[in-house]
Amino acid sequence: MTQRFTEELRILAYEHHDECVSCGYKFQEGDTSHLGYDVDDKPLYVCDKCSNKLLETALRYFFQNRPYEIPPDGSKLWRYMDFTKYVSMLSTKGLYFTRADCFQDTFEGAKGLKKNKEKWDKFYLYFFREAIKNPPKGHEFRYSGNEVEKQAKRLLNDLEHGGELRKKQTYINCWHENEHESEAMWRLYSSILDYAIAVRTSYKNLYYALGRNPSINIGRVKYIDFQKKYAGVNNSFWYKRKCFEYEMEVRAIFMNINNPNKGEIIPCDLSILVEEVFVSPSASSWFIQLVNDVNEKYGVKIKVSPSELIQEPFY
Repeated sequence: MTQRFTEELRILAYEHHDECVSCGYKFQEGDTSHLGYDVDDKPLYVCDKCSNKLLETALRYFFQNRPYEIPPDGSKLWRYMDFTKYVSMLSTKGLYFTRADCFQDTFEGAKGLKKNKEKWDKFYLYFFREAIKNPPKGHEFRYSGNEVEKQAKRLLNDLEHGGELRKKQTYINCWHENEHESEAMWRLYSSILDYAIAVRTSYKNLYYALGRNPSINIGRVKYIDFQKKYAGVNNSFWYKRKCFEYEMEVRAIFMNINNPNKGEIIPCDLSILVEEVFVSPSASSWFIQLVNDVNEKYGVKIKVSPSELIQEPFY
């Protein structure tokens, strides 16, 4: 394998993660997926059956399902924010990703409840012991029983330390998935409701606005009962507690191991991202004009609308 993992190949593998691009075969857990290039140096992501089409094999993977679900292309995503954050988005032409350890929710990146940690430790100690005692072919097993236990405990400690470290290496940008406005989201994600903004986009627009960057994963959060379940070792940032299920969150996540900042602005094509901007249902009429003026200042042509929640009923 050549390890030649070009950006074009990475995008292909990300966008067609679940299927062979040649025959359409749907990968199953444990299948081998092959990444490489054909005789014309065209990138390919194929199954075992189609691997003979590769002139150059760059990488092979044991296929695993994504730890998250990708929304449909046209699903509506909303980001509710204060006016100052909206202006910041326009001025920087980017989206702000918050470092995971800076969220108010202390369960960000958590694998389970502390009271259940003993069961977690017991499971992974057993897993590590068996892995050490059964090395791959070509490697000789040389450890004594005490050494096996010592190495297994070391690996368990590394696993725990790695979980804490990843909170400082993971950056997240959050959206609310809904066909309609949410009165609750207006109140939750604006410090001054009168001057709040909601930006509406779609999954596809968000993905393309971020440049189809395969280093940024975008998907739905899963809500679980931590009393009964654990999040996985490598997918804990895709799980939240059931009490947050009302958020219907879609998040974009990337890793940066060398960034000490509490947040990072990622360049974003706002002309692709923003379908429409809504102002708070409690905003004054002059506020719409202010938002339009700010858009004009930054050269952004975006439709600004009043909240649909202010429409009048009849009886």
